Amino acid sequence: MDAAELNELAADIAANGLMEPIWLHPDGSILDGRNRWRACEIANIKPKFRTWVDDGSPVAFVVSLNLRRRQLTTSQSYAIGAEALPMLEAEAKKRQAHGQTAPGKTLEAKTPQANKNRAPQARDIAAKLVGVGARGIQDAKKIKEEAPELFQQVKAGNVTLRNAKKKVQKEQKRKDLTAAQKTINTAKQKSIESVCDLRVCSCAELFASGIKPDAVITDPPYPAEFLPVFSELAEGCKRANVPLVAVMSGQSYLPEVMQRLCEHLQYRWTLAYLTPGGQAVQQWVAKVNTTWKPILLFGDAIEWFGDVATSKVNDNDKRFHTWGQSESGMADLVERLTKPGQLICDPFLGGGTTAVVSLALGRRFVGCDIDAAHVEQTRQRVMI
Repeated sequence: MDAAELNELAADIAANGLMEPIWLHPDGSILDGRNRWRACEIANIKPKFRTWVDDGSPVAFVVSLNLRRRQLTTSQSYAIGAEALPMLEAEAKKRQAHGQTAPGKTLEAKTPQANKNRAPQARDIAAKLVGVGARGIQDAKKIKEEAPELFQQVKAGNVTLRNAKKKVQKEQKRKDLTAAQKTINTAKQKSIESVCDLRVCSCAELFASGIKPDAVITDPPYPAEFLPVFSELAEGCKRANVPLVAVMSGQSYLPEVMQRLCEHLQYRWTLAYLTPGGQAVQQWVAKVNTTWKPILLFGDAIEWFGDVATSKVNDNDKRFHTWGQSESGMADLVERLTKPGQLICDPFLGGGTTAVVSLALGRRFVGCDIDAAHVEQTRQRVMI
């Protein structure tokens, strides 16, 4: 407590007496009640002492005692559990050194997250003490280590653990992006080829060369005569064992596109790629004004993502290719689906938008097009 809080406590004790005794460890040290002891001295009141005589965990006793006195949010409980964690870990080490197991019913109880075939870990014990899940204890611990001021806000009840976690993750992403952009820019100044590999070849030839991208994000041509390229793409991605494949598609031939891709790749999800404003395309056969496109996602479910990406309003950029996409929309996809430093591949380069935004976002790039003019145009764009 600060001085003002301590004086308020002293005034209350002087007026109403000491309601809760000061708890002592058998060795005579104070287990709980240091502020009450100091307040009694200020109020010139003789303190009441009780000695803790349980053979269990003194940390568990103090945490339990204080929890009963407070109305805490779940997030605050996580914070208290995280603060108790180092002490519980120290207790566990002492028990291990003496060949002892966790004492007392409270410590022996297991949370749902604990493995039934092993003794509870310190985080399981902390979770049980404060009545929350063990995973949240780990999240609170990470926030305490990486953002101490934010952790104090969680502990005070001003910020939820969930929002604090989001803030920490957002800040980490910002740091990762800044570091990756610096690395890419430095390498780019020395040699553009070291971070951006552009080739004049087909999709099949690109994958046959042995590339191993972290992700493929591409927008193949949609007309019926180009449907075979979706099979070519799927076969290449399978051969290269690409972890994540995101394919933009029109909807006129979507069933056949899906059939060709799913023949070789594991379907995961469909994202909605929004093109708001005056970017609507009129599909005369279906009589539809469409303001979105499907992004077909393939690969294992490893990272979480939101399934709606969007370009800026009226940002349908056709300056570099008749079928070109906006930088804002492709940047949303790249950020949503990949991480800084990864190698992004687009085997249907077109106007080079995916290459431009990948480098700008701290990703490396490899791509190709059968049209040499488009490859050279992309090279000029990424050199800027």
